Amino acid sequence: MRMLISAAAFALMASVSMTGAAMAQVSGHIQKCQNDNATISDLIVHCTAAIKSGNMTPQQEARAFLNRGVAFFDREQYTLALRDYGLAEARDPRIPTTYANRANTHVRMGNPTLAVQDYDRALSLQPNDVQSLIGKGGALIQLSRYSEAAQAYTQAVRLDAEDPNAWFNLGIAHTRLNDHAAAVRDFGRVIALAPEDAEAYVSRSRAQQAQGDVNAAYRDLTRAIEIDPAYSFAYYRRGRILQEGGREAQARSDLSKAYQLGLDDPWLAEYVATLGQ
Repeated sequence: MRMLISAAAFALMASVSMTGAAMAQVSGHIQKCQNDNATISDLIVHCTAAIKSGNMTPQQEARAFLNRGVAFFDREQYTLALRDYGLAEARDPRIPTTYANRANTHVRMGNPTLAVQDYDRALSLQPNDVQSLIGKGGALIQLSRYSEAAQAYTQAVRLDAEDPNAWFNLGIAHTRLNDHAAAVRDFGRVIALAPEDAEAYVSRSRAQQAQGDVNAAYRDLTRAIEIDPAYSFAYYRRGRILQEGGREAQARSDLSKAYQLGLDDPWLAEYVATLGQ
């Protein structure tokens, strides 16, 4: 999702010294720089032209650098994106989306510590930004700081109890904390909000199995397969439950199906290899 600054925001800060053809030309670049439907290449071209015009205030330049950084991010040119976010920050450090976008880039580049720092900067300017809270939680999960991640996700669901992504990630954090009862509740909220989310059923099944509720886990895995018949990991998990329950023939069917669907697991590969012996 692009987090672009609108043309209206640019216009509010238009330079009083700009007139005539220069104003029209720069205004055209500004309009195209913020067009969410523009191609990535067009965004880069027009944001660059707007920046090079020399006819923008520092605040306008900040927004142009930010939007160009988003375009570079979309092209997976993360180093260039980081450069532009830094230039945007230098010109106007009060734009929360600069830090949120830079944090997203740090995550893509495998730097969760830097990501947490930038999410915190974004949240200091916009404390109720649910997406920044979710992003921060994800970076904290990567750092194995599960309690802090759960706190971020809890704040997110308090702000928006209808966001299934926030509840799903809270369930992941509670799973990592071995709070399986809370995880079952969290994934249950995801399913209530998004009944066709097969991954939520699989995730809840793992928490249920950890609680010793094998029957509930089996039902959730079966439901996940009904929703997505190509979900290899659901077949694998259900096959292992069947195997542990002594239902070897049914287990063989599920585990073979998981392998046929391309699940890459050393144990599974060895298991399937022994079936023909």
